[in-house]
Amino acid sequence: MTPTLAVAAHGAGGGASPDATGVLLLLGLSAVLLTAARSVPGLNTGGPGLVVLLGAGQLAGHLMLSISGHHHGGMSMGSSMLGTHVAAVGGCALLVALAERIGPRCAAALGRVLPLLRSPSPIFSRLPMFPVCVEIPTQASAVLSASIGRRGPPLV
Repeated sequence: MTPTLAVAAHGAGGGASPDATGVLLLLGLSAVLLTAARSVPGLNTGGPGLVVLLGAGQLAGHLMLSISGHHHGGMSMGSSMLGTHVAAVGGCALLVALAERIGPRCAAALGRVLPLLRSPSPIFSRLPMFPVCVEIPTQASAVLSASIGRRGPPLV
């Protein structure tokens, strides 16, 4: 989410959209941010640590988009670019807060609905079910049944 909003903020601040190099750099940034958020205690529960991580992600996203060669002003960040990246941090924090609030409710709703979808239909429950056993010969069994086997050890 942070790299996506970094691209949007970068474009809204006057930067160009990323090329393949910029996209690959942002994918690597996504992996690093996800690893940091999952492994550092306190970052995966929201709060100020998460806002710092989101801000670092926006800064890193800006630098990676600048490195990829599509920035009109070099590595510097103008006031409009800074404002859009700060707004992207706020947008990311809002989306994370909403996901933390809505996520458990959605999971509970799915937990109630999915068992209903798995129950058999009344039409199929009235049909008699007979187990069918079929032996399918394999290639190895066909070769072994055609060969002449010896039951003892080989003679020395």
